[in-house]
Amino acid sequence: MSTRPKDTQPGESKVDAPAIELTPGDREALAGHLSTGGMTRRQAMKWLMAMGISAVAANSLATRWSEAAEATPKPKRGGRMRVAGQTSSVKESLDPTKYTCSTDYARGFTFFNGLTRLDGKAQAQPELATSFEPNADATRWVFKLRKGVTFHDGKTLDADDVVYSIMRHKDPKVGSAAKGLADLISEVKADGKDTVIISLNGSNGDLPILLGTYHFLMVKNGTTDFSTAIGTGPYKVKEFKPGIRSIGVRNENYFLEGRPYMEEQEFFGIADDAARLNALYSGDVHMVASIALASVADVEKRQDVKVVSTKAPRFTSLVMMVDRPPFNNPDLRLAMKHLFDREKVLKTIMKGHGQLGNDHLFAPDDPYYNASLPQRKLDRDKAKYHLKKAGMENAKLELHVSEAAYASVELGMLLQSEAARVGCTIELKREPSDGYWSNIWRQRSFHAGEWNARPTNDLLLSIGFMSNAKWNESQYKNERLDQLINEGRATVDFAKRKQIYGEVQKILYEDGCNVVPCFTNYIGAVNGKVRGLTHCKTGGLGGYNFADTAWLDT
Repeated sequence: MSTRPKDTQPGESKVDAPAIELTPGDREALAGHLSTGGMTRRQAMKWLMAMGISAVAANSLATRWSEAAEATPKPKRGGRMRVAGQTSSVKESLDPTKYTCSTDYARGFTFFNGLTRLDGKAQAQPELATSFEPNADATRWVFKLRKGVTFHDGKTLDADDVVYSIMRHKDPKVGSAAKGLADLISEVKADGKDTVIISLNGSNGDLPILLGTYHFLMVKNGTTDFSTAIGTGPYKVKEFKPGIRSIGVRNENYFLEGRPYMEEQEFFGIADDAARLNALYSGDVHMVASIALASVADVEKRQDVKVVSTKAPRFTSLVMMVDRPPFNNPDLRLAMKHLFDREKVLKTIMKGHGQLGNDHLFAPDDPYYNASLPQRKLDRDKAKYHLKKAGMENAKLELHVSEAAYASVELGMLLQSEAARVGCTIELKREPSDGYWSNIWRQRSFHAGEWNARPTNDLLLSIGFMSNAKWNESQYKNERLDQLINEGRATVDFAKRKQIYGEVQKILYEDGCNVVPCFTNYIGAVNGKVRGLTHCKTGGLGGYNFADTAWLDT
């Protein structure tokens, strides 16, 4: 859902109210904010104006939101909701430092809260913090805490809890999965009971977004036993059995008045796609976090369930490693990029649930998207030209694909067919899923890779596309690209950052080593009685943060 005019960015304004049509999903989400205590009309006005939207436009939008809220059924209290994720493991944990899969993420948001919460555009909004302000170069941030928030055992949240929750990620003995992110932080200190000051090793305008992710949820000061979860979240732990299930009961003292709506929530994983969908069809569960693309059409035909499709910068790419022949030749890389009918990929392989890709990691709905770069289309003449220029008119290549990399087998078959039309032979090597990420990924010169959505562009660029990045899958090294990534991280001004990221996209588009035909939505499904789900591009079912918004219209 977008509350900003499509041709307006933060820092700009429009005199007239934008003509925005609210979808049913938009109306439901807005109603959830405006009619249940999440956001008043006045707060909506202030929020919109803070984004740079004029008072006239903000007033118009807030009015529409209120009307949408009034027209939408009010949330109902009571009942028990059962939710199935797509993974299950005995290594599941209630400790936020140990989260490694979507099942962990959903449980984290069920029992804990963050200082911030990510909205539909993965931007940080206040949650346990009421405000967050940087200094001039974004090396020091001040967070003001919400007053009156209590943990499940009755203890009042204060600054010491926040200091402990963040700093434990930096302790090597803890073994946090987010230690790399925490290393950006040099110091966290309390300034009284309700203020926290976070100092960084360098400028970072995205810190509030990172603190809204699942690893940085707030725990009680001194907690070392995570057999249960003493958090501030919407539910309290009634039962937790790793690899089996968790049951949460309603937190009557939750700081958002009226929430959560369910009396109990049960969450468990079902790894098999067919079994997970059958559980939804039978009514055994109310929501499933993921469904297979092949099942989408069947779900859409039914009256009792519905598809929940969330746009996300999630993609499968074909990776061309440049530290060895033949893909150290930039013309060969360009030839591969011109051999995809991206509209066909989106329609036939992704069943329409995605967005066109343009051989970089920025999706078309990203506010930093560089629209000046021509959208690549299938162009066999250009492919032939670059093959000839590379001296590889009759090239024979091996492409390694696997079910482990989402839809890569289908992408490989499509490329193989088109390459044959221009005299290039591609032999598909279909690798088993087991061991693919250790034996094939970043090992073979031409292979499939997959990236899940990250909350910030900087995070994905830093871990996957800088010269010294741990997961630089193509071994592409570009000093100018490294410089731009560092500059983008340190830049708070939207217009300047858009210019920087525009150049990043241009470099990857022209010289990069990833063919990115399209971006793939997160696709889940819910019982037709489920209400209150929002969207967040970091994952399915509201970025796995649905515990205090979802309810059943019985």
